[in-house]
Amino acid sequence: MTDDLSTLGLKCSEDWVPFPVAGTLDLSYWATYQAKELVERYARDGEKGSARLLARDLERAAADCRGREPLAAFGWYVSGHQSVAAVLELDAIHPDAAYPEVTLDLLAASMSATDFGPPDVSRVRLPLGDAVRIRQNLVEERKRPFGPRPVVRTLFHGVRPPTTDAAVTLMVSWTEPVLDEPLEGIVDSIARTLTL
Repeated sequence: MTDDLSTLGLKCSEDWVPFPVAGTLDLSYWATYQAKELVERYARDGEKGSARLLARDLERAAADCRGREPLAAFGWYVSGHQSVAAVLELDAIHPDAAYPEVTLDLLAASMSATDFGPPDVSRVRLPLGDAVRIRQNLVEERKRPFGPRPVVRTLFHGVRPPTTDAAVTLMVSWTEPVLDEPLEGIVDSIARTLTL
């Protein structure tokens, strides 16, 4: 088997803005252009958007994702909101000397945290292969020395396609509790569109 993931893809709605995580594209230039497109989309939906606020948020969110170097990343921009509601990162975990085989058990163990008790871990079958699904809440680092530690909500899918030795991972994170139920359904649907 090979680790060729060049044809990896997924399908999501236009609410998910693809972030430029690879290459040398100037993020400030990209964010300004993308913000104008979001303002136009918001207007079509009957909502208002601030190009200035959206551009600042787009640049920050894309730079944050770029720092982790995922294969792809997307931001969920809900019409009328001036900041990203959720971030989706698509990546892969390849076998190495320490772990010559990337199993679902390994994914479940390495991607689980107990910040708020045991995570909700389940096995699921996706069109791309057998997968592990992990829903959990994590404590984020403080943004200021004496500030609160925000709670980050996450939904992770790790799938083992039969055509590769690598595991494909899809992780979505958000902070607003009101988004828990709708996002879980949306993310589960996106995970079912993964192709290789």
